[in-house]
Amino acid sequence: MSCRPDLFGAFTVRALRSDGQSLRLVADAATPQPPPGEALVQPTRVLLTPADVQGPGRGVPFVGTLGHLFVGVVRSVNLPADSSSALAARRSLVGRRVVASPVVACSQCDMCRSGLSAHCRARQVPGLWGRDGACAELVSMPVANLHALPDALDDDRAVFAPIVAAAAHTADMLRAENRQFVSVLGDSPLALLTAQALARQNRSVRVLSADPDAARLCEQWGIKHRPTEEPGRRQDQDAVVDCTGSAAGLRVAMQLARPRGVIMLKSVLADAPFPAGRPFPVGAAGWSEPLDLTPVVTNELRIVGSRDGPLPGAIELLATGQIDVEPLARRRFKLDQGPAAAEAASKTSHLAVLIEDLGPKPGLARAA
Repeated sequence: MSCRPDLFGAFTVRALRSDGQSLRLVADAATPQPPPGEALVQPTRVLLTPADVQGPGRGVPFVGTLGHLFVGVVRSVNLPADSSSALAARRSLVGRRVVASPVVACSQCDMCRSGLSAHCRARQVPGLWGRDGACAELVSMPVANLHALPDALDDDRAVFAPIVAAAAHTADMLRAENRQFVSVLGDSPLALLTAQALARQNRSVRVLSADPDAARLCEQWGIKHRPTEEPGRRQDQDAVVDCTGSAAGLRVAMQLARPRGVIMLKSVLADAPFPAGRPFPVGAAGWSEPLDLTPVVTNELRIVGSRDGPLPGAIELLATGQIDVEPLARRRFKLDQGPAAAEAASKTSHLAVLIEDLGPKPGLARAA
C-alpha cells in the first residue's frame, strides 16, 4: 500500500508504552508522522528483550513506546523532491518487508562525518532512548535504517537480524585476532548466537552457562558447553566473550583468559545502550559490586568492547540457514497482550519473546 505520510493523521493507534516507571497498553497513542527522510512502517514482529522492559527504573528511565528490534512493512515514505538519488531510490521500499537497524544517527556530528555513525553523539534507539519504538500498530523510522528482506526469510527469523549482526561482528573481530580457544559466557540470545557465529569458523568454541535449557540448545547446534562453575579457572583461553553484562561475568572472564589473552565485552546491563556523553549509572544493577582488575595488569589482558554489526551480512546468514534462531522463538503474544509479553521478557533468558499481529486492521483504527 502506497500512501501519503499523513494518511493516518486523523487516527490513534494502540501501543505498549512506558511512563518511566511502569508499562501499559494504550489505545489512543498518536499516529506517527514521519518527518522528511523517514518512513511509516507497520510492524509485523517485535522481539522483546530484557533491555526493552527493564530500562524503566534502571537508571535511564524511558518514556514512550517500547520495542527496538522489529520487522515490518513500509506503508509510506516522506522524501522531499530534492532528495539525493540514493535516498530517492528508497521509495522502492514502499510495500516491502524490512528490518531496521536500531541505532538512529544524526549524520551531522563528527562521529557520523568520520564514518562512525554507530557511535553518533546524538544517537537514538527506538524504544530505548530518544524515540518511540515498534510495539505499536505503526512506527516511524529513517529510510536509511531500513533493509529489505528476501522472500526466503520469514518474519520470525528476520527479527533476530540485529542480534545476529552483533554476533557476526564479534566473530569477525576474533577471526582477525586469530584466537583458537574461545569461551562465551552467558545464556541470552546474544550469547548463544555469538557462539553459533564463532563455531562456524572455530570448533574449539564453548559456551559456559548456568541454564540447562541453554545447554540443550548448544547440544542441538553441536556447540561445546559446560556449566559455568565446571571448567575451573585455568587461565587457558585465548579469548573470552562476556555476554553477561555483569561484574561477576567479567570476574570469571579474567579467571579464564590466558596471559595476554583477550576479553571481549558484548553486554552492558542487559544490552541497554547508554548515549555517548551520559555518565554510566552508578547504582546500575550488575555493576554496583567491587571489581578487582589486578588480573588485567598482572596477566596483561586486553579488554575490548564489541557492539553492533552490519545488517546485510546477518540477513544473508539467516536467509541461507547458516545461523539457526528458530529454537529461540518459543514465546508469542499479540499486541493486546503487551503487558504480559513484557512480563515474560523480563524473566526470559535465552528464549525470545515475540509480539505478532501488531498492524492496524479494519475496525481497529480509531478517530482521534
